[in-house]
Amino acid sequence: MTKEEEILAAAEDEFFRNGYDATSTATIAGRAGVTHAMVNYYFRTKEQLFFKIIDTHIQGFLGSLKKVMLAEGDFIQVLKGAAAALFDKIREDRKFPFIILDISRTHPEFLERYRETVMTLCRESIKRHAQRLAEQIQAGKVADCTMENIFETVLDLAAAPFLKIPFLEKIFGYDEEMIDRYLQSRREDIMETIKRKYAIKP
Repeated sequence: MTKEEEILAAAEDEFFRNGYDATSTATIAGRAGVTHAMVNYYFRTKEQLFFKIIDTHIQGFLGSLKKVMLAEGDFIQVLKGAAAALFDKIREDRKFPFIILDISRTHPEFLERYRETVMTLCRESIKRHAQRLAEQIQAGKVADCTMENIFETVLDLAAAPFLKIPFLEKIFGYDEEMIDRYLQSRREDIMETIKRKYAIKP
């Protein structure tokens, strides 16, 4: 791992633990085991460092979702694939949702940076799949719904399990193995929920 990568890893952990406002480049330097000057050499400001972390995550999320949303075939399978891709991406780094929740409350203006990129993908996905969805609803294969409803459902199902993890760890004493089993079970439940909610049996 390079020094820059060590700084980024330390910064992400500090932002997760303490929130954006309570984190300083000095504490990040201490966590990374480097000088304050070195942090400033790679990243001129805390904001620049923060955006570097968020940019990387957002690009990863959008890349995973775009690949799935470009797929052809059965609409329900595409939908399940999108939910699985989002869930798996969050699972790769469980800190990320909490960092987003923190800045959505304390610095909502930061999220404006990503609005157009995210909305462009959403618009492209809606345009690509809306006609297919309408056809499958008309054919009696998919329950009556809208693309907006589907986006909300997928986001809720994929993100909610991770927001419960601190409660499970601190209150019920779940260890990492128990958390892994919990997440695997929730992933399976997500697939079943999508099928049950949207698929119409022939």
